[in-house]
Amino acid sequence: MRFYVPEWEDRVDAHYDFEHDEHSSPHTSERVQQYIWDIFDYENTPIDGVLISREQVEDSRTKFERLIDHGVYHEASGLNIPNWLPTISDCGAWGYKQLPFPPYDNDGMLEFYEQLGVTVGVTIDHLVLGTGHQERLYLDERAMPDGFSTDDLPEDLTEELDLMIDEWPDTWPDYVAEYEPSIYEAGDPDPFDLSIFDRSAQRVLADLRDDPRAVYREDDTDFRYQLTLNNAREMRDLYEANDYSFRLMVAIQGWDPGSYANAARNVLGMGYNYLGIGGVAGSNVDDVRKTTTELGTVIKDYERGFDTRVDTHVFGFAKTDAFETIGRTGMTSFDSASMLRAAWTGGENYHLDSERRYDAIRVRYPSNRDDLEDAVEKALRGQEVLHGLRAFDENRSIADALDEWLTSAEIALDSFENYLRENRFDRRFDASRLRDIEQSLREDFDLAGELKASFSDALRSRVHKLLREDDSEEPLSFERYARLLKTASSVFEEFESMQAEIARRERATDDVGTFKQVWALVKSYAEWIGDEDHLQAYEKTLRNEPWRECNCPICSELGIEVAIFRGNNRNRRRGFHNTRKFYDEFEEELPKILVATEASANLSGADTIESYLRNSEPELWEVVHDLPVAEVGVVTANGVHEWWEQPPSTVSLAPSKLGQQIGTHCVRYQDLFMYSTDRTLFEDVRHAVETEDCAVHEYSDANKLRTAILNRLGYDDQFLPSRLVQSGLAEFSQ
Repeated sequence: MRFYVPEWEDRVDAHYDFEHDEHSSPHTSERVQQYIWDIFDYENTPIDGVLISREQVEDSRTKFERLIDHGVYHEASGLNIPNWLPTISDCGAWGYKQLPFPPYDNDGMLEFYEQLGVTVGVTIDHLVLGTGHQERLYLDERAMPDGFSTDDLPEDLTEELDLMIDEWPDTWPDYVAEYEPSIYEAGDPDPFDLSIFDRSAQRVLADLRDDPRAVYREDDTDFRYQLTLNNAREMRDLYEANDYSFRLMVAIQGWDPGSYANAARNVLGMGYNYLGIGGVAGSNVDDVRKTTTELGTVIKDYERGFDTRVDTHVFGFAKTDAFETIGRTGMTSFDSASMLRAAWTGGENYHLDSERRYDAIRVRYPSNRDDLEDAVEKALRGQEVLHGLRAFDENRSIADALDEWLTSAEIALDSFENYLRENRFDRRFDASRLRDIEQSLREDFDLAGELKASFSDALRSRVHKLLREDDSEEPLSFERYARLLKTASSVFEEFESMQAEIARRERATDDVGTFKQVWALVKSYAEWIGDEDHLQAYEKTLRNEPWRECNCPICSELGIEVAIFRGNNRNRRRGFHNTRKFYDEFEEELPKILVATEASANLSGADTIESYLRNSEPELWEVVHDLPVAEVGVVTANGVHEWWEQPPSTVSLAPSKLGQQIGTHCVRYQDLFMYSTDRTLFEDVRHAVETEDCAVHEYSDANKLRTAILNRLGYDDQFLPSRLVQSGLAEFSQ
């Protein structure tokens, strides 16, 4: 069982300055960017693969070109995904669900996957929308006049059908000409005259039937369903006719368990052995249970009837309370970013597990809408609570920490005026780009970080603009700098710091660095900023200090910073932490199990690992090809080869290399079940695996091996949640 995370530019600045809330460089290209697989090591990376959607990749032309030129595994791609981490790429059906057709063709998608160098490519699907209507009208947003609103359309039209308004692509794939020739070569649309909609719904639809700006379908649900199946059939034929390096997964759609089951029967008859269940993201757990149970029954019928194995991926769904069903029904991989997104999309955004969740403490940045006075005050108040939280985390005097901060802030502001008087005409500030001026100021003025943190980015940014404008031959009046600094100084003088009150409390109680002291600070800040509704949740977080219970590298390095809701570099790191905690539960409920046998020299002559196992190890294959959760393959000194792969061209069985390969591979597994009828595992191989905390189980009886694996999972032989009904193999024929 594998868990994939979608790639949505979820990265952080490796050398971010948390004390001053500043990136390591003003220039994005100069920062060391880290994804989740960069922060965790091989053993502890809390994902088993990465999902890359074309629709998302195309949001950035630069990124698209990098990936096409270099592939996802190359450092120059910007992703630099490690070679051991599998990748799935799909078209991103959620992104174009409001278009009448997917904007890609089958040939082009196959070529896209090949250029990216991904492990798995997915057939083109069109999301079956469960919005209540089968009738659907699509309108090209480019043709809508300025100020258009759906309120401009008559109610009888919008009540009769689903209305989809989105920006259509400049050109459609060739296949669109077969379905809607009127839109295929339409080019840039003319704006609608909205009076066309001032008629009955029937008349409007009749007038738009051949309009290049509109597509109407009486049964759009069935059209999307059939188009997805047609793409599966055509892409399979194209895939078989070419020598592609990736595995092809088929995406299926549906609107209920029965429609998904019928789609599965169709695509299994086409010869697919990796199915992707689309359209369930956002569905409730019960609906997904019903769908995966129905599909699991169909797939087990097929596996057992044809003596083969089928992998199944669930797109966009990962809930801990569905692990039992997903495991028993034989699903083999799934993806989700929900636990990562949860770090910044609401409350309870710091997770220890599915039950123990806490609110990160919001410390807000000044807004772009704030005037300079408000920006400086928000910065000061934010820095005060941040310094207090850090002192609390370090069990030291909060009053002392605030006193040290106030002193350093005062020094930074006072010394900045002298610095500007002496250096404002320096050649280092003769630059047109503000980022270059910012970089120069940061390199030359030691307290630039403190100035920004305590007195706001707004202050420093305004100084950057003056430095760019200033020139020794036509100097600005220094009064323009002085007015900015005077504003900051005035706000600082009037700033009502909590330092004196907390110092008084500490002297009175001889109690420093405790909850009582930090709570006074956090409560005051939350009430001032308008976050009173969060106080109860904040109290729970600060009393329990959950970051101390976590030994992930993020919490170990940053401590309380992970439990502060503030900006991408904290929030995404907290999302990475949440993903690690989710993965811990995933491994507990669905342990990583590898079932393998040592290959013989004739492995290289087989067409696939599956055919080798079926012919050379029939007793093993018979009892493992339908097992849920576990991964199945053979081992050689070249590595671990999964059941669906092609064999290596040469086979080595050298014990030392065999041990090294299996040991490295099993770092990420909890159990290795080895099968052999004629010998036990080499001792150095066993040692290499067990050294990595992976339990080794050896069997010479295949039936006992099957029973042991099901016992490890807590399943009996009839492991599907519902009774398996043999439905006949004829329905799977092409």
